[in-house]
Amino acid sequence: MVHLEEWMNIHELHQIGMSQSQIAERLALDRKTVRKYLYAPVKSFGPRKRRTSKLDPYRSYLRERWEQGVHNAHKLFFEIRQRGYPGGYSQLRLLLQGWREEEGERAFVRFETGPGEQSQLDWAHFGNFLGRRLYLFVLTLCYSRMRYMEFTQRQDLETLLTCLIHAFRYLGGVTETMLVDNMKTAVLGRAAGQVQWNPKWLDFASYYSFVPRACHPYRPETKGKIERTVGFVRGNFWPGLPVSSLNSLTALNQQGWAWIEEVNHRMHSTTREVPYERFAREKLRGIADQPDYDTSYVSYREVAKDCLISYRGNRYSAPHRFAGKRVVVKEPVEGGRIVICHQQEQIAEHRLAVGKGAMVIEPKHYHGLLRRPRGRPPKAAPVRQELVAGPGVGRHFQVPEVEVRPLAVYEFAEEVNHVAAV
Repeated sequence: MVHLEEWMNIHELHQIGMSQSQIAERLALDRKTVRKYLYAPVKSFGPRKRRTSKLDPYRSYLRERWEQGVHNAHKLFFEIRQRGYPGGYSQLRLLLQGWREEEGERAFVRFETGPGEQSQLDWAHFGNFLGRRLYLFVLTLCYSRMRYMEFTQRQDLETLLTCLIHAFRYLGGVTETMLVDNMKTAVLGRAAGQVQWNPKWLDFASYYSFVPRACHPYRPETKGKIERTVGFVRGNFWPGLPVSSLNSLTALNQQGWAWIEEVNHRMHSTTREVPYERFAREKLRGIADQPDYDTSYVSYREVAKDCLISYRGNRYSAPHRFAGKRVVVKEPVEGGRIVICHQQEQIAEHRLAVGKGAMVIEPKHYHGLLRRPRGRPPKAAPVRQELVAGPGVGRHFQVPEVEVRPLAVYEFAEEVNHVAAV
């Protein structure tokens, strides 16, 4: 059977005078096939009639669930099986594949927001730096196109919140809403089309009074402004940067902050205005008088009998009155120190030890611990008693009584005195 295009070629070549054998040779067809389609009655080459499918009764339900954001084929297969679908999984997968292609090709309208309405943020990976992975945090104000960037070597929630605070301080305030990608630090998942937020992320949003929004899955154009910011940094700041000559993350960020400040004073290609000029019309919620949100890494420990806690392979002292109690250990994202708290009260602060097996002790944490308890009389001095002479016993006095202590007590006292001297 030939297609419509081949049928037309056969008749076109015949009209210009070619024989059946010549047509067959030109089109790589059998001569009998050429004769058949030259003299057979004209056949309709219209579209074939669509075959029925077992999925037909469930198409409306599947389309409704698809529009709600449920794009997982296994989940949809389970749901329609519960509704009586007798077919297999492969038919459903082929149907959803076509819908995914439609989603990718769907045109969209550029979405613009008013002053102070929305900001967008995202992460990007920039290879390695000083032996560790390097990430870029970026935030863009959707109205004015003001931008903030910061390089980090972590991508966890605590680092994300710290970068956001730095961005808020740089911009002087917060927008009404904030659009994030479906990053695991903020979005734990989705259930029935509803976003399940990380509780700490929600607490942070409540503290700064902004409404978090999550991008629709498989629709990257919804966060196009921040995507273009990442691409702009890759194409304009990163190439030619002497990364090998920079000896710290701070030095890298200083170059980045100087560059982004310059960019914010240039005309933007979309708005045709300078971001700083449009920024004058932004209506951000001010945070000047608001203390920064505590973004420290938090863990829980129990103070041992020797008044020490263990944290990341090292030991740190706490006041002796908290021995046996559960305390909170906080380490700021920038590192360098830890803070020990008990029931919202800070009871100790130490420098963060380097390496493993170190012991960091504050001598005043033990003041009063070795004093004799009040109300208990001191022991009486031993009485010299003369022993009666006898076999194997010379004339001497009884050995005084001596309190026996474990050797660990003396080792610990010596260690405390050494630290105090240092």
